[in-house]
Amino acid sequence: MNGKETNKEKDTMRAIRLGSFDRSPQLQEVPSQQIASNEILVRVHASSINAFDVAIATGRLQGMMEYQFPVTIGLDLAGVVEEVESKVSRYQVGDEVFGFLGKAVLHEGTWADYVASPEDMFVAPKPTSLDFLEAAALPVAGVAALMSVDALDPSEGDRVLVVGATGGVGSYAVQLAAKRGAKVIATARQEDEDYLGDLGAAETIDYTREDIVSAIRERYPEGIEGLADFANNSPEGFAPLAELCAPGGRAASTLGAADAEQLATRDVRATNIMGTPDPALLSRLAELADSGELRVPVQRVFSLEEATDGLDAFQREHVRGKFAISMAAA
Repeated sequence: MNGKETNKEKDTMRAIRLGSFDRSPQLQEVPSQQIASNEILVRVHASSINAFDVAIATGRLQGMMEYQFPVTIGLDLAGVVEEVESKVSRYQVGDEVFGFLGKAVLHEGTWADYVASPEDMFVAPKPTSLDFLEAAALPVAGVAALMSVDALDPSEGDRVLVVGATGGVGSYAVQLAAKRGAKVIATARQEDEDYLGDLGAAETIDYTREDIVSAIRERYPEGIEGLADFANNSPEGFAPLAELCAPGGRAASTLGAADAEQLATRDVRATNIMGTPDPALLSRLAELADSGELRVPVQRVFSLEEATDGLDAFQREHVRGKFAISMAAA
């Protein structure tokens, strides 16, 4: 189907857009996306809320990334291929896909009825065992968790501390590390202990009641083999946790907080994880989901009309797992 042969009802679409730094995102009716010769047009069925979406919507990335207004919010997507252009060979109309947009310039987003994507970037076939809401809650957080656990590469019995374990990335990382045989020590509030235990955590540390570093040193004076930190965004917060790693250990940060050179002097390999929408990584996630090794914990679902409420809730509430966005018309 040629991308120029759009149906009249697809001339416009709904989207959550940010028009400037001094305004909040709003639901708008906007022109539908056109696709290039190597692109597919995806009818988005669902998305999810990530901390990065909040940062975009609140203008926190001003000066760090280029905003090309208007900016459509949203990274994750799950949906159905609605159109393909002439040079597309990997997908056909009707294929179910999932993935996330990862572009250097903030402009296009997935909180919209339609999204255009090159066939060899950003998307992969959707896990067959997941519905659209579950699939849309997996890409950004799942890729970050997968890359983090790959960087730690735990062996059977390795002690891995997961900080920020109840969030989207943490919930996936706990499962992935446990499936590789690691003894996962998760930071959590007391009310989250059963939730994380169900995901595979061997034990928890209540960070509201005790100091994480002191607790680990008391329990494991010889040190731990791995650290996955999804909470600290500064070296000052990350460094004391990384010092818990024994020589030969590994540490990963998804917030750019790891000082790899400094930790290398202690024979600890540190990695700052930058999640990339690589179809190969997305396909690995799909396989893990379809095999039952990775569950998608969706805590709340918001409609597209409620998406800005979801942004507010994400910042106010204690998030356990993922918040999803449904594109179904109200």
